Amino acid sequence: MNVEAYIKKGILYSGIFIAVGGLAAVLGLVFGYEKDLMFGIMIGFLPTGIGMLIIYKYSKNKPSAIRNIEIENEERNVFINNKAGHTAFWISYWFIFVAAILQHSIKISLWQFLVIALFFMPIIYFLFVVIYHKKY
Repeated sequence: MNVEAYIKKGILYSGIFIAVGGLAAVLGLVFGYEKDLMFGIMIGFLPTGIGMLIIYKYSKNKPSAIRNIEIENEERNVFINNKAGHTAFWISYWFIFVAAILQHSIKISLWQFLVIALFFMPIIYFLFVVIYHKKY
């Protein structure tokens, strides 16, 4: 695995996150377009992009960070993360399917459901990462 290419790709992605956050800031705060939505996108993307940029710039010269990148991309870890992502996707899919069928019985708003669904998949994903790390 080429660590230098991995770091370069991470820096590129951080730039994209910063650009999306900056665009949302301009659209929402300067032009007033969908202020609440753009503010939420800005708050999500800007700190993530800046944090990623700092981490990847820092990791270029640190042997311990380079070793962590190598460990993260070992075949076993990639397999476990892919398997956990696959499982989390299908559990979330069936969760949303059942919720759609039971929509008249469940008395919550669409926004409440979307917030629940937003947190549901990552929780399931990380739960299965832990389970699969113990299993494999």
